[in-house]
Amino acid sequence: MRLRATATATVTASAALGAALAVTALAGPAAGATQDDTPTRFSDIVVNKRLDYTVVVGARAKVAFQISATVNDPSGVRSVTYGLWHGNTRAQADGYLAQVGSGRCVKAGATTSRCEAVVVADPNTNLRSNALAGVWTVGAVAVDGAGNVTRLDDVGTGIARIKRETHLSGADATPEPVKKGRTVTVRARMTVASWQQHKDVPLIGHQVLLQFRKGRSGAFATVQKVKTDRNGWVRGAVKATVDGEYRFAFAGTSLTQARTGAADFVDVR
Repeated sequence: MRLRATATATVTASAALGAALAVTALAGPAAGATQDDTPTRFSDIVVNKRLDYTVVVGARAKVAFQISATVNDPSGVRSVTYGLWHGNTRAQADGYLAQVGSGRCVKAGATTSRCEAVVVADPNTNLRSNALAGVWTVGAVAVDGAGNVTRLDDVGTGIARIKRETHLSGADATPEPVKKGRTVTVRARMTVASWQQHKDVPLIGHQVLLQFRKGRSGAFATVQKVKTDRNGWVRGAVKATVDGEYRFAFAGTSLTQARTGAADFVDVR
């Protein structure tokens, strides 16, 4: 059996993956098997299917999500173990998310399989720092049909975006009703999950859009851009001209989830 490293995709470096690699390495190819020196290749890597490779994690609860890929090797595919690492390189990684339980590979042909597994992000164990929000790299250890092991190195072929969960309260517009031409003040509050404190905390200094639509249907339009204060509150003030609904919308960032709050209807008299 030959341990191989390849630059066709990226690798995780968790203890769980290391253990899986060590166990697999002991197996070796079957007696009389033809040595296969072709690295296993990965393509079509998908993280958290249908959710744009994004995983949103709150302050306390763990989140399980799926990683899958098309895996090809001339000797066929026996097993794949996935994981994620956070940092500039695998060697300097400051965070790891390991696969939970056994994965599954479904054959698509003699040399190709679709392999999937579940990975868990947990603020109580492997996401204890808010600094771990952002881009994570997908890695894997593959064992082909002859028992050869391929460890995928840091090229960044597969990524996941792990974001802190946010909350945006419904808009509160005052006064209600309001005389035409008078000022309407609208406020709401934003919080974000703290993985370090295991609770939601104020989201400070982020831009939020105050939006309005006439009546109770149709598209909202942005009427003002405002920032959250040190307590997470956001306030906007506009002149009332017609009945309609006000709401706040947060576009999100590379580290935090996008949110849109519930609207408040204002009767203009």
